[in-house]
Amino acid sequence: MQRLIILLVPFLFASCVPAPKSVSEFREAMQSRPSMMKEESHTVNRNLSVVVKDLERKSKECLQFGYQSTTRAGASARTNTVVYHPHVRMRGNARAEMFLQEEHIPAAIGSPKGGAYVFLADMKQASSSKTQMTIYSPSFPTWQPIIDAVKGWSEGKSIKCPDSP
Repeated sequence: MQRLIILLVPFLFASCVPAPKSVSEFREAMQSRPSMMKEESHTVNRNLSVVVKDLERKSKECLQFGYQSTTRAGASARTNTVVYHPHVRMRGNARAEMFLQEEHIPAAIGSPKGGAYVFLADMKQASSSKTQMTIYSPSFPTWQPIIDAVKGWSEGKSIKCPDSP
C-alpha cells in the first residue's frame, strides 16, 4: 500500500497543476497550497551552515534509495524502478534548500531530469544562531517520518533513518 501511495503522489500533484520542471517551479507551486500537499514551518536553534552540513550528510545516508515493482496484466509484466534523489544546497549566503526527487525508470514523458519533485525544505538564516525552515511535502501520513527526521537532523538530533514513504 505504501508503494502505491508513493507512485500516486507525482500523478495526483500533476493533475492539480502542471508538473514543475525545477525546484524553483516546485517552490512556487507549493506556495499556492495544492491539495494533498502540506506546509510546515519550524525554527531551529542552530546556524544555517551547521544545519545544511547535517542535512547533507543524513539525506545522502538515509533518503537516497530505490525499489522495483512489477505490474502484471494478463500474460505481460512491466517492471518499474523508483529511485529517490536527495539534494541539499546553499542559495546565496543566507538561504538553503533540501529537496527530494522521485525518478521513475522508465521515465514518464516530460518528466524533469532526476524525477518529479516531491519534497522541499526551504531554509533561511534568521539570526546567527537560528534558522527558519519551511517544509513542503505530501500530506499522506507515510511522509511524516521523513518530515520528523529532517526536522530532527536539522536540530542535530541523532534520528534513525525513516522507512521509505
